Amino acid sequence: LAFLGTDEHPEAVPSPVAFAWHGAMPGSKYEVASLPGQNTDSQTEKPQKVEAGRLLYGRWRLSREKPLFQDETSTVYRARDARTSKDVALKVYRDSGPVSLQKFRKSVELLLTFRGRFNEKGMRVEGSQNLDLLLEELRSQTSLADYATAQSFITNMSFRSCFVEIICFSHDNDWNPAVDPESNLLFIVMEMGDMALRERMNECIHTKSSLTITEIQSVHWALVSLVCGLHSEGYMHLDIKPSTLFRFTVGQTKSGKPKHLWKLIDLDGVVRSGAQMRLVDLPYAADYAPPELAQCYLRSQREGGKIKVERKMNVWSAGMCALEAVSLMPVLSVKYSWYQKWKQTKGGNTNFMAALAGEKSNLGVEKIIPQDLLEGMRFVNPDMAHLVETMLVKEPKHRHSIGQCLLHKWFEPKRKAVFNARWGIEEDSEEEEELDAHGKRKKKPKWDDDEEDPVPHEAAPLDIQAYIKAQFAQSAGEEPAAKELAPEPAPALEDQPSGKRRSKKKDKQTNSKSCSIM
Repeated sequence: LAFLGTDEHPEAVPSPVAFAWHGAMPGSKYEVASLPGQNTDSQTEKPQKVEAGRLLYGRWRLSREKPLFQDETSTVYRARDARTSKDVALKVYRDSGPVSLQKFRKSVELLLTFRGRFNEKGMRVEGSQNLDLLLEELRSQTSLADYATAQSFITNMSFRSCFVEIICFSHDNDWNPAVDPESNLLFIVMEMGDMALRERMNECIHTKSSLTITEIQSVHWALVSLVCGLHSEGYMHLDIKPSTLFRFTVGQTKSGKPKHLWKLIDLDGVVRSGAQMRLVDLPYAADYAPPELAQCYLRSQREGGKIKVERKMNVWSAGMCALEAVSLMPVLSVKYSWYQKWKQTKGGNTNFMAALAGEKSNLGVEKIIPQDLLEGMRFVNPDMAHLVETMLVKEPKHRHSIGQCLLHKWFEPKRKAVFNARWGIEEDSEEEEELDAHGKRKKKPKWDDDEEDPVPHEAAPLDIQAYIKAQFAQSAGEEPAAKELAPEPAPALEDQPSGKRRSKKKDKQTNSKSCSIM
């Protein structure tokens, strides 16, 4: 048999499973009508006890360390491969009931689908009908020249690298995804990541620093790419959170520095785009819920019935995560004190949804991005601020589609890197990490002694610095300093011509800037 394993675990997943799960799309040559498996009526919803040090399939031993991630459905543990002595991530579902079984099968299906669409070098080996629909939508939103560029880029882009690699999963004797008969558990074995985005953001909060410009751009690119990848397969995911986006090391640069990729590890919440479903059956995070979903929520509370999930809802949820990567904290939870109060009271979710839907106009949520944070983002990079703004437009018809986000100017260096990787062109990553104010790579300039001291390329502006300090002070019940509450306003975008370096007076304030926010 041929195998669909990774370089580290080449024998883990046999190809018949990929044949059974690969397509699941209308018209695919691997399309299957249904998945054979165990009878869900006999499944029990009693939570399964997972013991530390337990050995699964005689190979995967669970670690005694703290779980990497957990929610109401599953827990991700660190585990050790007994054959290769390498660490892996092992996702164990809390029960084997029908709901968990459905989410488990859906995750396995999608992870194997992306492995089947692309080979190990990232070359697409099979198209999909939904990818063609995505391109047709983009054709009506852009010019002919932009569409030609998008069609060439998106068609050959590897979305496999946006999601965690699956190594193995619990199965029956025919290798169909099912409850493991020996342990009575549902589990998925995945590649091991370095850390979650939430963990990285907490590090920055504790050290009073921020993500670098390069890290922010990489996170934004990962969010937009994975959503585009899901849309290309006819799915969407409204439960994307910083705790489910993990950083992975994928090699080294010429200079010996590690290369990193951000990947999504949780696909339990994916649903079909355009599906009609009850709101109680839709997995979504309230902090990142789009306004149109809030309107559907209120309508369902009054009238009942089902709602239709649209792709642009996913753009909003990804935009909220992108905004949080800049501010290091959920903007709604920090900026609006009533939100935390409502979350802790009965019926608070309804009040919050009403505010998000625009039915409570006196709460100041007409624009989701606070003005001081918006000015700070514009100071850092106007393209970054514009991308987040277009993703968080309340009116869906004016909001960017995911294809437009992928072609945004903010991602120009990322698209060039993908193109170079596609054709095997090697680059020095040190230049990739040197970004100017417009997100483009630059070489280190040589400065004369008489010239003003340069500001580090990853230095964060005082606007965002003042914003985050003010939020910390507000959370601690202190009065922030006047200078922190009223930072110097950022100049208008037309006053900042492209390609020119902003000049600053050589004083103590400029010399004290560092590569971190705090």
